[in-house]
Amino acid sequence: MEPSTLTAPTMLTRALEFQRALDRSLATRVEDASWGTAIFRDDLPRVTDLNVAVVERVGGLDAAGLMSEADRFQAGLPHRAVRVDEPDAAARLAPGFAAAGWLVSRTALMLLRRSPDRPIDTSAVAEVDLDRIRIAREAAIGRVHRDLDVAAEALEVGALQDDVARVRAYAALVGAEVASYCLLRIGDGGAKLVEVQALARSQGHGVGRATIWAAVCAARRERIAPVFVECEDEEWAKSVYRRLGFDEAGKVYRFVRPWGD
Repeated sequence: MEPSTLTAPTMLTRALEFQRALDRSLATRVEDASWGTAIFRDDLPRVTDLNVAVVERVGGLDAAGLMSEADRFQAGLPHRAVRVDEPDAAARLAPGFAAAGWLVSRTALMLLRRSPDRPIDTSAVAEVDLDRIRIAREAAIGRVHRDLDVAAEALEVGALQDDVARVRAYAALVGAEVASYCLLRIGDGGAKLVEVQALARSQGHGVGRATIWAAVCAARRERIAPVFVECEDEEWAKSVYRRLGFDEAGKVYRFVRPWGD
């Protein structure tokens, strides 16, 4: 597989642009602001990733100022959510959000840059219909979201088809059970791995790695770049992707207050 000829900063910019275009496309309502964009999915109000203030330009705002903006734009929602795409600014803002009782999360944005560290056998992985992995998705999402209503909406979001980035699903099967799966959001502007789940049965057997690589290969066959994923900002998680040819390009911060008005 040919390594990417684009520079890392260029690929990072394109990845963020792709994510923002996807945000807008999946939203039912978009409101522009001096600091970025407030997006809303009115039929799925509990999903923080689609009912969120996306801050592209912090400017002179501090954490209190952004919280005030969230209150202004997100009145009526069951939460407040802010995503900051400038990692240096977000790191400065994080203590202020945390002190106010907001949940602070940070992910590493990993970009595909080269071939994996060794050949990967993807023969056990197939592209499947979303219905085929619904039970596996319900179990995986349920472990992340304990609130059943939130989990149900998150499940629906993952299956939303869109012209900007259609959803394709890849899975490895052990008998009749799904051993691992991941979704690929793919469009002309990029491809993002989402819901990357290696379930307990697959751990230690390499099928999780093979499932990820099968999805990557699908994007590369269509000559799509950048190919990227967000993962936990922990060394164990990032090392999985490094071995697959990804490099860390930046951080994405999310600040969530899990209660609304």
